Amino acid sequence: GWPRCRWGGEAVLRARAEAAGYRRLLRTRAAEVEALRGAVGALHRQLEGLRDRRSGEVAKYQVR
Repeated sequence: GWPRCRWGGEAVLRARAEAAGYRRLLRTRAAEVEALRGAVGALHRQLEGLRDRRSGEVAKYQVR
């Protein structure tokens, strides 16, 4: 099989732990991105509502 290195086991364990840390960080960041997407969507809907309301008010004043 593979030749054994005296420090190999330690290095492998450190690399796995580091990879696990990055996976946790990625999951956290992905959750943050999804939350921000939801917030952006809500803001877009709010903006559309304000635009619709403003258009209605402008139309009302144009009739007068």
